[in-house]
Amino acid sequence: MDRSLSNSVIAHETAHQWWGDLVTWGGYRDQWLVEALANYSSLMLLESQDSGKFHAVLEKYRGDLLTTDRDGVVLADAGPVTLGTRLNSSHFPGGYEAISYGRGTWLFHMLRSMMLDGSRSGKAHVSEVSEARLVDEPFARALRKLRERYQGRPVTTREVLKVFEEDLPPSLWFEGRKSLDWFYEGWVNGTALPRLELENVKYNDKPGSTVVSGTILQSEAPKDLVTAVPVYAALGNKAILLGVVFADGQESSFHFSAPAGARRAVLDPYHTVLTRLR
Repeated sequence: MDRSLSNSVIAHETAHQWWGDLVTWGGYRDQWLVEALANYSSLMLLESQDSGKFHAVLEKYRGDLLTTDRDGVVLADAGPVTLGTRLNSSHFPGGYEAISYGRGTWLFHMLRSMMLDGSRSGKAHVSEVSEARLVDEPFARALRKLRERYQGRPVTTREVLKVFEEDLPPSLWFEGRKSLDWFYEGWVNGTALPRLELENVKYNDKPGSTVVSGTILQSEAPKDLVTAVPVYAALGNKAILLGVVFADGQESSFHFSAPAGARRAVLDPYHTVLTRLR
């Protein structure tokens, strides 16, 4: 693990040619952008070489965010990425770096994953990243737009999200709005690491398909937190993405049409959402 992180340093610093040098940050509340984008760019390179190591690094960041100080305070509670260097404190002297790298990297992974999931419902999960697929991902297209529009000048967190909104699939329009305000308010400007669970899952067979319904429970999080959760049906050795559900608050119901005979629904089996694992 430590070797994977150290090997990514060169890629991280190289990525700063785009995120930090070519495109700069607007203010201290936006400083996290260049570190998180440079870091996630380096991890995308690692993913193309070894997806297992890529996911292991993300899991390390998740674990780090759940570590506690001598008073039992969780690192994630130090504050949102938008606090900038004010994240450093007597409780967490390295808070800025830990949150900017750890949570910041996860925020871009969540954006990338949910944009991809939102555009491919009903398809099997693709575990390996090919260069052709990566270039045409909604996330990659948004990054190219970001670089083209803001090269040579600063960008704010809100402006970055506005660029991503342009490639937001309709299935990710929360309450019918093509907006990432919910993501900014709950995730970027928040500290949540919720716990997600399935409850009351039912399977109703119909000619040629099975309707899967149930409830997503979201706990250990603010009551108004909105989370885009991918729901899968496990069929043999395949995982079929049924769709993305907005877990809005503590309980959210869903129903999807699944392949005939489906009997097991799974929430986020590939760990693309920054949650507390069981």
